[in-house]
Amino acid sequence: MGGRGSGGRRIGAGRKRKDNVLAFQHGSRQRAGQAPEAPAMPVPVEPPPGIRDAERAVWERHAPDAIRAGTLTAGTAHSFVQLVCEPRVIYDRILAAIDRDGLTFQQETETGTVLKKHPLITDLNNWHRRVDNGHKEFALAPMGKPVAAIEKPADPFAEFEAHA
Repeated sequence: MGGRGSGGRRIGAGRKRKDNVLAFQHGSRQRAGQAPEAPAMPVPVEPPPGIRDAERAVWERHAPDAIRAGTLTAGTAHSFVQLVCEPRVIYDRILAAIDRDGLTFQQETETGTVLKKHPLITDLNNWHRRVDNGHKEFALAPMGKPVAAIEKPADPFAEFEAHA
């Protein structure tokens, strides 16, 4: 290989490079990489003005977890209401209607009485998907994998700075 006219090595061939932070954590020999940034302290986020009481209740239940995950910030507050709070309120209303009316109802036909599912069950399934997607967007849903905490590297000069 590599003879006359072969064109040399193929562009883009081979293993893809590691991310700089990953290379630093794994101790890459080819490049130094850089240390991951320490996670910042979570900043409390106020709900946007004009949300309804039911949406505020959902906000108060889920916002602390999203803030700890770092996905809810002042810039994403409106999206949090649209993707998490509003779908959950609608889902809860549909679920309450189904609980009130029952899962099935009897419908009279030409051949007799037929037992049918509640017409809102399909809507309940659709809104359940929206609630799940909103929770995934803001890291509120379990992923099935442990989330690795980024450890801050030890400062080699900490003992000298303490005496200064």
